[in-house]
Amino acid sequence: MLVSYRHLVSRAAPASHLQLIAGRCRAMSGQFTSHEERTAAQRREAGIETVKLRHIEPINDTIRLMRLYSTDRNHSIKFLPGQWLDVFLPGLDKAGGFTITSTPKEATPNGQDPAYLELAIQKSKNPPAQWLWRPISEILEQSIRVRVGGDFTWPPSHKPPAPVKRLVLIAGGVGINPLISIASHLMQQKPQDRPQEIVFLYGTKATGSPIDARHILFLPRLEKMVTRMQGPGVQLRLFLTSVTKEQLSNAVGMPEDVTLGRITDQDLDRSLGEIEGRKGTLCYVCGPQVMTDAFVDFLKSRPGLPPENVLCEKWW
Repeated sequence: MLVSYRHLVSRAAPASHLQLIAGRCRAMSGQFTSHEERTAAQRREAGIETVKLRHIEPINDTIRLMRLYSTDRNHSIKFLPGQWLDVFLPGLDKAGGFTITSTPKEATPNGQDPAYLELAIQKSKNPPAQWLWRPISEILEQSIRVRVGGDFTWPPSHKPPAPVKRLVLIAGGVGINPLISIASHLMQQKPQDRPQEIVFLYGTKATGSPIDARHILFLPRLEKMVTRMQGPGVQLRLFLTSVTKEQLSNAVGMPEDVTLGRITDQDLDRSLGEIEGRKGTLCYVCGPQVMTDAFVDFLKSRPGLPPENVLCEKWW
């Protein structure tokens, strides 16, 4: 079924900050650092859990969703939305690091379903990712050891200077992983226990013919959140790269607010709301290094927004 669009913007120019620092980042060393080395200063739980890989769902040619179930149906695995797992895989010396994309509620037994943790694994040359991209028949039902860690969380580790009334979540590609956990968790809370406004900016590539929302990581989940809220309190803006107007007109299952092109400085500024209310705005940014550095620098320079209210996850 084809979708009609209420709001479609097309543009070719990338965000200005991306152009400014792209050359610098391309010149940086490509030396590999393990997940455990990169995150050595971040908090980690003391305990290591044993889980079973019992569900694998391909989203597209490069991303798999996986569910890790507790071996004890009555055992809950505690974590904060936005945290990741050290994943210890059979035959590998070093742990991989993968963000939890499910919610704490889903990791808590409810009397019917066992607790589980969900991960979105992108195909890459990283040994842990390669292991998790082996043929499904080889890895399903394998026992895996995991440990929770990470500082990029909801609620934030620091206390914002004012109550959070507007939450801005900015994702690039698989940088959506911690943010989908945060957004999903907040949608499970009572209205009085979450920010009055949640703005989600999601920039990603789209492939396939026709383009199908089901093959864009977590897009159907985000659309369901917005539909369920049925009000102005939750906004989703999708930014698609490598897509033409013709391809979009034939796409399946897309939201109403779609922009062809990258997230720009103007989009970021618009997401913050009026200057006088920005003290109560909290921003989370997660995506590729160039995007994250540029957006964090820009957001911290915005009038009315406390710099400490701009948080980011640096997973590279």
